Amino acid sequence: MSGDPYTLRMPRGRTGASWQLPEGADSAAVLPCVVLVGRAGLPEFTVLQRGLRTLGVPSVRVDAGSLAGLGVTARLDDGAPTLDGRRIRPTVTWVRHFSPRAIPGANGSPASVFRADSWYALVRQLSARSAVRLPAGADPGRLVQLDDAARLGVRTPRTIVTTDPGAAVAELPGGRVVVKALDQHFVEAEPGTLHGVFPEIVEAAEAGRLDRRDAPMIVQEYVEHVAELRVYYLDGEIQSFRVGKPSPEAIWCDPESVTVTSAATPEAVAGAVHRLAGHWGLRYGAFDFLLTADGPVFLEVNPDGDWRWFETKAGVDDVTIAALSMVRALHRQSAGQSPPPIDLAGFLALGTARAGRDGGREGGSQEARPALDARVLGPLEVRVDGAIAHISARKARLLAAILLSHPNHVVPTGHLLDALWGDRPPPTARKNLQVYVSMLRRRIGDRISHQGWGYRLDAAAGELDLLRFRQLAGAGREMRRRGAADAASELLDDAIRLWRGRPLEEFTGVALLDDVVARLTELHLTINEDWAELELDRGGHVEVLNRLDELVPFFPARERLVAARMRALAGCGRAPEALAQFETVRRHLAADLGIDPSPVLKEVYEDILQGAGPRRPAAGGRW
Repeated sequence: MSGDPYTLRMPRGRTGASWQLPEGADSAAVLPCVVLVGRAGLPEFTVLQRGLRTLGVPSVRVDAGSLAGLGVTARLDDGAPTLDGRRIRPTVTWVRHFSPRAIPGANGSPASVFRADSWYALVRQLSARSAVRLPAGADPGRLVQLDDAARLGVRTPRTIVTTDPGAAVAELPGGRVVVKALDQHFVEAEPGTLHGVFPEIVEAAEAGRLDRRDAPMIVQEYVEHVAELRVYYLDGEIQSFRVGKPSPEAIWCDPESVTVTSAATPEAVAGAVHRLAGHWGLRYGAFDFLLTADGPVFLEVNPDGDWRWFETKAGVDDVTIAALSMVRALHRQSAGQSPPPIDLAGFLALGTARAGRDGGREGGSQEARPALDARVLGPLEVRVDGAIAHISARKARLLAAILLSHPNHVVPTGHLLDALWGDRPPPTARKNLQVYVSMLRRRIGDRISHQGWGYRLDAAAGELDLLRFRQLAGAGREMRRRGAADAASELLDDAIRLWRGRPLEEFTGVALLDDVVARLTELHLTINEDWAELELDRGGHVEVLNRLDELVPFFPARERLVAARMRALAGCGRAPEALAQFETVRRHLAADLGIDPSPVLKEVYEDILQGAGPRRPAAGGRW
């Protein structure tokens, strides 16, 4: 196949099972438990198990390399196997990348093969007895995947399976073909050592160099496309990434050359994924699609597909959050636990059952909160105890931005669901929202409460720049009304300095935030105008000009702001520029709004034109 030989060596991992249990778990009781079976060195289950513990979900992880020290007893009459001396009742069993070839000690002898096959059989058969098995449906293989997809109306590449790829090229359209393995892209010749067998793109003119093979291969038409999508399906929820790579093997052999960005899922792709996952009975799968001018083309689905590498590249945690939500919900259903009436996940995230202030929680003493310094007057930034709190999942960041932008007010759950998922929320949306809330509580402390119909984030002015901004702006304007010009100017200046750019620009288009940003922007402009007029009265023309030079170009029709800049220009001896500024505004108002400048702005213009020196507009002047 393509490229130089590539070998991946997997770590062996720790001996025995790895447990993550809530504090105080009774070691003698039969424990409803999530079981994760996989490979050491793959981060998905490591992150998932840590998150489940945070959410109060017991879990045990068994890696292929850890079986040597594992003690197991399973009785057919009670469905509660014993692992390392602890009896469990598997609620969810998720098996990934587990095969007899992965089990250490296999050397080809009958005894070693028997041992590996026996462990594999135990895992397979116990997972079948679990209340829920993931990824659920069996992998039908690439040929059946492609055939089923075509029967369900999903476009696929023309495909031939052959031992003579050179001859097959002539039967396929286009100038290029893709030659790839019929089964997996890795071969595990010995436990823990994987050899890559990657797809190869071949020009049709070079088909003569494709020798006959001693194993069947897939030969497909090369589909010209504008983008490649990796799409994750998690029990109804879909997360997509746009992938750019110079060659099929680049993800493994040259990862720095690969670009991955979180992407919206086209409706045609989402529909195809739902149909295919439903047809195969999958609760989880990693789908690969090509986007073409004629619609999406399905390539394959991998029920064991990794997701953390793609998340890390894209700088998000959305698939991990969806996986946590899925497993937690399935565990609760299997364990017969009803959903918590008031977001129990959030309490578990804090490892506490203490009472909240407004959410009807009972018992326990109030723990000290970590110090919060949250900023929304610019890019979202959250610091806890002086350190940046990294919130990488976009939906978690959006939720934080919404709650921080509505401090000390309840935001209805329905509004949050609309903001996070739009018109097509997945069936698990409410459960996923609880997971995002839990994540935020874990980052910023117990400041978020559920109040029956929504969520509320409590914050003080010293913890959130938005509240300080409003407080300072209100105090400054009140001081000006009372005639305390110096105090007013200082307070307004302090408020203005909190502004770090357009608030929450990364979330432009989210209606719940756009309304808040519009109101904040209006207040920001108003206090800039208030401050500028106070400073001009005190002769601070240079200071006013420096600040308004950054604002006026973005708000050319805001006459009060323009008037202040004109007065500042004239005060700095730049009257011609002030007059030119008026002409610019006059033309803008006439062209865009069909109106003339206000009488107050005309008065400022006339004063400068006549050389009388700019006057402060009369208190009764209207803009």
